[in-house]
Order: sequence, then structure tokens, then C-alpha cells
Amino acid sequence: MKTITINGVEYNVYGYNEITDYRQPHITVASSGEIPSGKQLGLLKSYLTDNGITPINSATTHWCINRVLNMDVASGTDTSEENQTIIAPSFLEISSENIEEQNRLVVSSGNYGKEGLIIHDVLNAYPTNDDLNIIAMKIAIIDVTNSTHLSLYKSQLSLYDLADFILKIDGFDERLAKGDPTLVNIIAKNKGAINLFSFASKYCTYHNVEIYERDDYSIFDGIVRKTLPQYIKGISSNKIDSWRTSYNYEEFNNCIGEFLDKKNIHIPFRRRKFDHFLWYANR
Repeated sequence: MKTITINGVEYNVYGYNEITDYRQPHITVASSGEIPSGKQLGLLKSYLTDNGITPINSATTHWCINRVLNMDVASGTDTSEENQTIIAPSFLEISSENIEEQNRLVVSSGNYGKEGLIIHDVLNAYPTNDDLNIIAMKIAIIDVTNSTHLSLYKSQLSLYDLADFILKIDGFDERLAKGDPTLVNIIAKNKGAINLFSFASKYCTYHNVEIYERDDYSIFDGIVRKTLPQYIKGISSNKIDSWRTSYNYEEFNNCIGEFLDKKNIHIPFRRRKFDHFLWYANR
């Protein structure tokens, strides 16, 4: 643990496993022990910059913490063995144990965990997609809790339009129950107004997991695009994004499944938990 000062406020900086009830790297306000949720990365980047270390473009909270813990404050230099100009972000190792632990942290967290319960309860109260108003409600809940920012595209695709589009997909619920990957592409393309690949993967994932207790879909978002290449050799962010732009969800989904097979990850709901792992450990 190291104590640093940012804008006149003291913060404690913790590495992996330094705190038994919160094992991942994080910072807390020294006087209160509170984790500045949503502000850690910005605070740490500011601290590093003020001390002469420029964070790399893909810097995560964990990367910054690693730099701070290996930094000689007196000289303002990074004392880790890796050269700062070529260093890659520090990513948590893939294992069943680490995936389960990050999933546990998400589920038990005061904000993300409670939002997950809301999604679970709403989808189980209204499982089918045969009513426009109910579909619209579920779209809004998934949008807000997952920060898909659909409102940015309101001039091109309204909530009504998207709900109506999903309502009219033939056999939608039956196909969701079977894990049909083509549903993601259909929603993502919608009326050709905007590419909703990320939202579509989340809408299908949540229904498949929470209602049908299956694990057929993997979520696609910016965190996945940025972090997956760190775990899968030969896969670049551009390659991952090409699956989005070409609406090739099946290849993206198969890539995740084959990787988990290769790593011998066969825990229940491994896709859903792997998404939590990628996002929570590298956010």
C-alpha cells in the first residue's frame, strides 16, 4: 500500500490481494476509506501526469495503479522493470478462479450488483417480447444500466422504432431460448439507421441468461474490443471491430467460446462471467 496526494486529498493505493474483502487494485480516500467509484482512473492519470509520467492511450485503472506503486515519487520516474515507453497494460491472468472472483465482485457490488438484480427481476416479470410497451421498457433498462447511449441516435432510431422492430422479428423468443446468434445481427442492423451491435449482444445475452438460464451469447462492447487482444494472440482490436462493422456476431461469439475451451474454462455461465471479468478487472 502507498499513500499519495491528489489535489490536496490523500489516497491509499492498493495492489492485488492487499485487502482481503476487496482484492483487486484500487484507491481509497485515506480519511474515510471510501473508493472514489467512477473517478479512480481520472485521479490516477492526473497524479501520474503531474509526476512526469504520461499514461498510455489504453491505460486502465489497474495499469495506473501498477505505475504508481512502482514509482519513485522523489524523482517522478517509473521504477518498474518494464520501460515506460513500451509497457503494455497489466492484465489479470485468465483462470476459472479469477473469473469467478471478478464475477463475485460485480454481483456483490453496491451499484452494478443491484442493477443486475433489477434486470433479472424485470425480465422474469416480463419474459416475452410480444408487447411493444414492454419491449420499450426493457430496452430502456438495458440501455441505462449498460451505458449503450441509445439516446445519442434518437434522430436516427427512436425507442418506439427499435421496440417495434424487435416486436416484428419472427419467432424472436423461441430463437432467444435456443441461443440463435443471428438475432444479434438482425437487431444490430435494425432499419439500417445505426449499428447497434453492442446493444443487440446485450439484449440477447440478458434474456438468454436471466430467463432461459442458458449461456449462448457473449457481450460485445468497447472494453471487450480493447482487452480481448491482450488475452487472445493474433486477434487485434481492428479484427474484433470488423466483426461489428460486418455484422458477423457468430464469428465473434465462436472466438470467445473457442478461447474459453482452450483455457479449460468450463464453469457455469462461463461467457457471462468472462464478460464480467474482462470489464470489471480492466475497466
